[in-house]
Amino acid sequence: MSYTENTSGTNNRRHVGLEQLVTLAATAHTFLGPCKRYKFIKDDTSGDSVMVCSSFRLLENLDLTCSVGQLLSETVLAQQKVFHSGTGPLLFLVGAWSRAALECLHQGIAVRHILSAMSEGLDTCLQVCRARAVPVEDVPHLGVAQKWSALKPHAEDLPFNGHPFTESCPVSELQPNVMPLAQPTCQGNSKVLCKQTGTQGIKAARSKIKLTHSRHFTSNETTESEGPTTQRPVSQLNISENTDLDSLAFAVSHGCNEAMDLVLQASRIQSRMNGLGQSHRTFDVSKLVTCPLPGLPEDHACVMSGYVVLMSAEQASIVSRLKDQRMHIVLLNGDLSDKYRHLGFNNPAGIRHVTDKRDVHGVSREHEWVNSALATLLKYDVSVVLVNGVASEQLTDHCWRHDVLVIERVKPAVLRDFARATGAVPVSYITQVNERCVGAGVRLQVWREYRHSGRRTESSSTAVSVLAEQTALVTAVITSSVHGKLQSLEDQFWACAHHLHQALKDGRVLPGGGLVELHCIHELQKRIDNSGNRDKDEWQGEPYVGKVLQLMMDGLVDYVSTLLCNGTQVSSKVDAWTQINKRLKDLKGDSSPYVNILGLNLNEGASSDTICESVYDNVTVKMEAWRRALDLVFLVLQTDSEIITGFDAKEDFESHSFMVL
Repeated sequence: MSYTENTSGTNNRRHVGLEQLVTLAATAHTFLGPCKRYKFIKDDTSGDSVMVCSSFRLLENLDLTCSVGQLLSETVLAQQKVFHSGTGPLLFLVGAWSRAALECLHQGIAVRHILSAMSEGLDTCLQVCRARAVPVEDVPHLGVAQKWSALKPHAEDLPFNGHPFTESCPVSELQPNVMPLAQPTCQGNSKVLCKQTGTQGIKAARSKIKLTHSRHFTSNETTESEGPTTQRPVSQLNISENTDLDSLAFAVSHGCNEAMDLVLQASRIQSRMNGLGQSHRTFDVSKLVTCPLPGLPEDHACVMSGYVVLMSAEQASIVSRLKDQRMHIVLLNGDLSDKYRHLGFNNPAGIRHVTDKRDVHGVSREHEWVNSALATLLKYDVSVVLVNGVASEQLTDHCWRHDVLVIERVKPAVLRDFARATGAVPVSYITQVNERCVGAGVRLQVWREYRHSGRRTESSSTAVSVLAEQTALVTAVITSSVHGKLQSLEDQFWACAHHLHQALKDGRVLPGGGLVELHCIHELQKRIDNSGNRDKDEWQGEPYVGKVLQLMMDGLVDYVSTLLCNGTQVSSKVDAWTQINKRLKDLKGDSSPYVNILGLNLNEGASSDTICESVYDNVTVKMEAWRRALDLVFLVLQTDSEIITGFDAKEDFESHSFMVL
């Protein structure tokens, strides 16, 4: 029997997958808007807990053993990996549109009609986004960043109030001044909520189940051709004279002004290192790294030139002996280990190693490799080794005795920058190192030393700065006296950096604060009204479009109302719906994309003379989040229907009952 002939049977069975999406999405409603509320995820078995403040981190720390949960996690992960933002709206709309699909099924609407109508609704919303996009040059020029940075004294002048934190030697003359962080405002009224996970359970990060066959939700870092046609190459993101970078940055900061201030200070350092004046600015997000530093107040966060990394006291002792010296450097793309093989390497099969020499001295192959690697480093007078992966502990100990500093887990972007600045050539194996691969001109400095008291022990760590004369690398030092908050602060910094990067890449931004969603609601309502004026014969092929679009529109209304409630603009959902209905009437008279008719100020809490009132979103980020949300709903909807009713490939493909993703 064909699927379309058994619609009533479908509606009498539960669509568990859609119900699970609705339940999971409901856990992240408090992450929308500027006043995000922290959640504690507690494991009742072990007693461990983690503090999260984003949809991505929430799903990352849940033990999602069900297939729908894994699909949802992979979808959010794909969004986070490419854009570092937009996961909150994505997760919310997954739940809202799953609820809409369930209601359509309850009303007896066939799956193929749901797919067709919701696709039409998404196309309408994407057209609204393209039409309402504003050039970045038209963002109001308020010049607020200089005032913001001047609110607090220099970070080095701040007293430490008895904190066990001692300054070490001064920073090299190559290092620009440390930039201060503004007084925190965006998290002033955040609340810490204890959240139990119910039936989903808790997991440690190392035990996360990975979905290995989700090709649809692990897209590459390039966006689809449907995106804005005004995207600029990443290499050409120098800001034009008509663009006020400071105003644009705070317009897309979404309330995290202290994190965006760090991004702006990093941009100034990059411009200065590139030899640009104040009238010409540049911003390269690939030349940014972060260094979380626990134990210090948040107002000690700063940015500085070079690569800052946290080391143990033993490693830092090498830096003390090598400071103010120009040293040689080696860059390794993989692991520094005798067992490491590059991607794609296959050991030849069927080969036996035969020798007539007996291993009299009992020297292992690893020991021979360590001696050979150390001899290579000493031969070319190498003092610094940057490794993308992990390093052999045995070799690291030998290097430490010979004043060779080995730094592990270095990002590829950092390796590329040091390769450009020092002339080093990255290699895969230590045996490939020769005089042409070794770079020169690196300096080491002990930046800060501090002691951090943990739950039971007190540890001592040192922040070390690795510098090169021509480097454009900038490190943002993220500090917090609450250790569990460091991850959230670091995520906020990267979100702000990518907001600014994406705005410059697109060349256009969208008015935020729920305005674009309101325009989408208005456009969908017009389509619903026009559908009632069609002839009866014209509606034979699509009889349920109006109902589906209405339910889809209700999801957007719920999104805007939640945004208003979380932004403390209204006290309840009822008041939010009243405001939305009132503003929709106003929208009929003025459809200008520049007017924020909701008046949602995402920079609430700061004085009006220092903060830009306009709020903007990234065009590509919003459009991709909506696409991914609806794609996931479609996949789960069709999978549920196939499980409930069965799937006859020949009949269903001929009747177009299913859309293949």
